[in-house]
Amino acid sequence: MSTSLLLAAAAVRQARTDPTPGAQHNAALARACLERAGKTGRHLLHAVDTAPGRGLLRLVEAGCLPGICAHYAWRKRRIGQWAAQACADGVRQVLILAAGLDGLSQRLLAQTPALRVFEFDRADTLALKRDALRTLGLDDPCLHLCPGELGAVPLARWQRDLPGFVPEQPTLVIAEGVLMYLPLEAAQTLLRQLARALPDARLIATAMDLRPDGAPGFARQRPWVRTWLGRRGEPFRWGAPRQALPGLLGHGGVRLAAIAEPGDPDDPDPAPGEWVFRGDLTHPHHSVPAAPAHARLRAPALP
Repeated sequence: MSTSLLLAAAAVRQARTDPTPGAQHNAALARACLERAGKTGRHLLHAVDTAPGRGLLRLVEAGCLPGICAHYAWRKRRIGQWAAQACADGVRQVLILAAGLDGLSQRLLAQTPALRVFEFDRADTLALKRDALRTLGLDDPCLHLCPGELGAVPLARWQRDLPGFVPEQPTLVIAEGVLMYLPLEAAQTLLRQLARALPDARLIATAMDLRPDGAPGFARQRPWVRTWLGRRGEPFRWGAPRQALPGLLGHGGVRLAAIAEPGDPDDPDPAPGEWVFRGDLTHPHHSVPAAPAHARLRAPALP
């Protein structure tokens, strides 16, 4: 079961209690994708759409990571608000890495008709999404679904294959739930490559915090979750405390501008442990802040 399908099921579940247009539109696309995702997608929809299924999902969430579905909704609200503001401030194209089955592109295109959006993800995920968009009548000539694997080909090469992508234009790069699955050096290299290729670019992304035991992860995740992620080939490979994040990102060519406050009294993060941040991609030769000696990264051995 892929992470993208789990997130799609969380979006459908969220829409049962969240009447906002963003949540409802995201759930419609997620449902259409799950309907096309074979037996796994149908099982997830059945679980979300029935009372016994929802009860089972609540038990599974409590046994894995309490509040994680609400965290995903919190994370998407922050990213959606920042992305909409960036487009209002003059961004002309958006590049979304590992876009999954999310509907952010459609919301941004509706708000900014002159925008062009490029989603980069695995071919099977994008094929599923393309079919769902076509069925819902949401396919848009300004949305380009670009299959590929991060790290499989040099950045400059797949960037040339993006139809109509203009590196010199004001660009927003979104990397939601991406960087923590790469080794730290690979994540920094990817960011530096983007900084070199895009002279006028902003970044919205996420990274993991460190748990009290020094491992990257959510504060309330159950101890066995780390082992399970490792066996699935999706371990969190690095994390950083808040005070170290500017230095680690700076070495990737990112000038950090803001971090979403997990303790916001009006809208707190239901499952703290993942930093949601925005910044600017800068040329790597610019000076960057170093992480304090007492706040160095700890990257534990992987299972």
